[in-house]
Amino acid sequence: MEILIAEDEIQIAEPLRKNFLEEGHHAMIAGDGQQALNLLEKVKFDLIILDWKMPKLSGLEVCRKIREKGDSTPILLLTALTQVSNKVEALNAGADDYITKPFSFDELYARVKAIRRRFNIEHDTIEYDVITMNLLERKVESKNGKLIDLTDKEFDLLKHFIMNKGIILSREKLCHSVWGLNFVPQTNICEVTVKNLRKKIEEITGKKYIKTIYGEGYILIDE
Repeated sequence: MEILIAEDEIQIAEPLRKNFLEEGHHAMIAGDGQQALNLLEKVKFDLIILDWKMPKLSGLEVCRKIREKGDSTPILLLTALTQVSNKVEALNAGADDYITKPFSFDELYARVKAIRRRFNIEHDTIEYDVITMNLLERKVESKNGKLIDLTDKEFDLLKHFIMNKGIILSREKLCHSVWGLNFVPQTNICEVTVKNLRKKIEEITGKKYIKTIYGEGYILIDE
């Protein structure tokens, strides 16, 4: 992702930039609200992080101006304000989420990934690590441009795994959610489909995302 961090406190902005870099993303820093708007004119960002209180223009004002232009880029507001009315004001201004200072990077990064998932679903795609699912064309490809040729049921299964990543899914749950069954069939259709999906993904990405939790079910690891 290409990320804009609009934060005038360098002791907050610079560690954030370095943390995102370690996660494989590129981030640029703006020291005030006007500089943030100037960068937005030149660079297409995948995520915008705005501090509420900044010189020249506040994060709230920048957020409003971004939305007034029809830009739907996900926005996360950083704030030291804890009153509910302030949080409501942030969301009404067009922010997708907010986080209260002080915060850990792990918490912020979890919010970022949740925002991106919602944004991608609204724009007909789902992303998971190096995998992108096009929900309209029902195509799956890795970041190296290689298509992962899935059957319709394998596609539905992968989508369900991604929407529930980090959660153990039993055969019963998969049969209900993916196959629409209220019972577990006598055949091993679930196990075979999971096995085939896992094999196809590994062949293209070289990664083992789907783990078997013996006696419980399957889990798509949280990237």
